[in-house]
Parts: sequence; C-alpha cells; structure tokens
Amino acid sequence: MSIAINRLKTPYELALCEAIQREIIGDGVAMSVSALTAVNRSGGLVLAGKDAESQQPCGTMVDVTCNDEGVASWFTAFYGVKEPFRNQGVGTELRIEEREIGLRQGITRITWAIDPLRSLDAHLAFNKLGAIAVGYERDLYGELDDPINRGLATDRLIIEWWLTSPRVLAVVDHRALPYHFHLGLDRMEVVTRTTAADNGERRLSGFNDEARGEVILVEIPAKLDRLRARDPDLARDWRLKTRDVFEQLFEAGHVITGFVHEGGRSFHLLERARKAKILEREAGSD
Repeated sequence: MSIAINRLKTPYELALCEAIQREIIGDGVAMSVSALTAVNRSGGLVLAGKDAESQQPCGTMVDVTCNDEGVASWFTAFYGVKEPFRNQGVGTELRIEEREIGLRQGITRITWAIDPLRSLDAHLAFNKLGAIAVGYERDLYGELDDPINRGLATDRLIIEWWLTSPRVLAVVDHRALPYHFHLGLDRMEVVTRTTAADNGERRLSGFNDEARGEVILVEIPAKLDRLRARDPDLARDWRLKTRDVFEQLFEAGHVITGFVHEGGRSFHLLERARKAKILEREAGSD
C-alpha cells in the first residue's frame, strides 16, 4: 500500500482531519476545525494520510506545541488510523513525516501516550521508531466512551521520541534493529506470572517485585480488543493489576525500551538504566 501524507492548513483541509477522527472514535469528542486552526497557529502540526491509489483518507495526527524543561517539543493530542487501513504502515508513515517536519522546525522531542495493554502501539513506538516510555499515568483522559476505550480506565504510558538521538538515528534512519533484538531470551527475566483462563485468554496472577535483572519482561494481553470482547471483566483485571506493576518499575528506575512477542504472548521490555545512556546507545551496542 502506498500512502500519501499531507500537512493540513486551510479550514477545508482541516475538515478532513475532523472527519477522520469521527470515523475512528464514533460518538467520541473530536477536535473541531476551529480547534485545529488554533493548533496550527500556535506552532503545532496536523497531518492526514490517504491511500495514494484510491485517495481514500486512512489516518490523521494532531500535535500541539509544548516547551517542557526547555526542550522544543510536540505532544500528540490525536493519532489514529481507520479500521480498514490498520496494520498497513499508515501509522509509521505518519510518524516518519511528523519527524521530518519537526526537525525542519527545530523540534527535538515528540511525546505521546499509549495504552500499556495495546501490543501494536508498543511495537510501533519501541521497535520501529526507537521511542522509550518514561512514566505511567492513571486514567489520563478520564472516562471515554468511544469504541477504542469504552469500559477501561484510560491509563497510559508516557512516550518520548528523541528525534536526533543515536538510538533513533540507528532505528529510523539506518533501519537497524533495536538493541534488545540482539539479546537472547536467556538475558531477559519475566517478572509477571500468568495463567490460562477458561476462554483461552491469559490472566495475570502474580508479579515478582524482587526481580533484580537489568532487562525484564512484563506480559500484557496479546490482543486487547479481542480480550475486551470475550471477557471485559478480565480486561479490567489486567488494567488494575498492571498499573501497580508499571508504577513500581518506573519508580525503581526502569525505562521501557522494547516490545517482545513470543509464542503468541506479548511483553513490554524494560531496562534499568539511565535514560541518557539508553538514548546515546546505537542499536546493537552495549
């Protein structure tokens, strides 16, 4: 699939972003053309992607400007891909175009928030873009009733994408595999215990809070939406139990740097290391 990414500026163009949002979130609250105009006027970014062949809109992104700790940054306020076009590289292309525009405008860091239980979002952020997760926020957006979030607290991992760091240059510009791909599973310590539920899904049954490994794995559901459809109570159980796990690990100095899918099961990969060391490390190097 060939994807054309365009920056949206005029009210007519911004209406496309609003329409795509509404298709993705249904009756959820979308950012209006007037709000998107304010985003542009204040130094933010609005992008939309189309299938280059059919010209069908397939995804959109909205970044607002911020200056956190003196670093020129964007924060992604909305980011989504329409259902028929998911898993076809649209989200990656939006991020790559976002980075190119940001670098031209002096942006060095882009932050966003992802559901810690969504495997595909983690794979994109950590494995394909070289981003890292540095914190955990409980119920960041409050209660949302759109199809993606309905029924679960909006807990989120806080993602940082340092656009010119050696880590990102290696993964994005040189297409190198992230550091953790060069580690054997024998160097990774699984700190969560899970068991199979009656419906074939897995249930989180324990957490080893005394783990001392430098590289650890935390299991999450392989497919969150399938789990929500089959057993919403079990999905909520995962949310409540993993929030304690992640908060403890971040407090202990861990950073999420990778995502592992092995044997039909999914894991966040965390390292106990300084953020600066992680960002300065090229892929494949210790």
